[in-house]
Amino acid sequence: MSIKRIDYKEAREYYIKGEGDEYPSLYDVAREFKYSLSTLRKKAANEGWLKKRKERLKLKEIINIRKEFMGKASKLTNVSLNAISAAEYIINQIKDEQKQIELGNKIFDVHLATKQIWALNNAMKLVEKGNETLDEIENGYMSPFSDIGYL
Repeated sequence: MSIKRIDYKEAREYYIKGEGDEYPSLYDVAREFKYSLSTLRKKAANEGWLKKRKERLKLKEIINIRKEFMGKASKLTNVSLNAISAAEYIINQIKDEQKQIELGNKIFDVHLATKQIWALNNAMKLVEKGNETLDEIENGYMSPFSDIGYL
């Protein structure tokens, strides 16, 4: 007469993966699958069910953080591109103003020169910061986790 071995695979998966955001206790699993609680505890301890569940939860949390970060990174990318576009617009406006001065349609004075220099300096800072941010995102320097080998 052979002894039938119980397959704990379904119980193990239910305990480790849970359902949605709910994770059952061993008592709940034993009751659900009609197993002896003491036998189930031994099986879970020997196979490291709790450790596997914690690793799964940690991985799930990391994935959620990365997804959230990527959403923010794409928004930051858009902001940087908009800043660069705004700076280019300012630079083009100053170029147009200079053409008007060269054509004699606008008077050049110290106040205008000061305004143009200030605007150009700030536009260039905007371009540099925007490009720097884009480079950091592209090269992976703006990542919440830079070295996750098991993802």
